[in-house]
Amino acid sequence: MTERETRPFSLFTEHERLNSTMTHKRFMALIERADVDIHEVKVDSNTFGEYLFITLSCRTDPTQTIYTFWGMGYHDYRERWITDSWGWYESSRKHQSLAVLNKRRATQHIRDHEAQIRASATPEEQSEQAKLYELLADLTDEDGALTELEDLGWMFFGDDVPEDTD
Repeated sequence: MTERETRPFSLFTEHERLNSTMTHKRFMALIERADVDIHEVKVDSNTFGEYLFITLSCRTDPTQTIYTFWGMGYHDYRERWITDSWGWYESSRKHQSLAVLNKRRATQHIRDHEAQIRASATPEEQSEQAKLYELLADLTDEDGALTELEDLGWMFFGDDVPEDTD
C-alpha cells in the first residue's frame, strides 16, 4: 500500500482511514500542508492515558470535518509510550466555532512536546495483561479491548477486581 492519498482533498491514505492511525512522520507532514488549519494543541488525558491532542481541519475538504489526533504520550493499558504513531477520530465539534492557531507556533509546541516525551520515554517490559490488551486492541479497537478485559475481570491473570458495591 502506498502513502498516496485516496482523494485530492483527503487527509488520509486508505490504510490510515481503515486503521484510524498514521505514522508520526506522516502526521508532521500533514500539519505542514498549506490547506490544513490547526485549531487546538493541548495535553490531556482520557481512559487510556495522557497524550498530546491536536484538533485540525482541512480547508479543501468539502465536508469541513474536524479531526482530533492523539499521540506522544503514555498508554496505561498497553504499558508503553506512544511516540511513533498518531490515532485520530472525527470530532463532533463545529468548524465555525474553532479559532485557527498560528501554525508556526502550534507546530513548535508539538515539536517541543515531542522532544520532552522522547527524552522521558524509556522501553518498559509489558506485563502479561498489557500484552493481552494490546493484542485485543490491535484486533478490535481500544474500547472493545478494554470492555472485554473488564468483563472478564482480568481473570486469566488471577487479578479479579472486586465489583463496585455502591
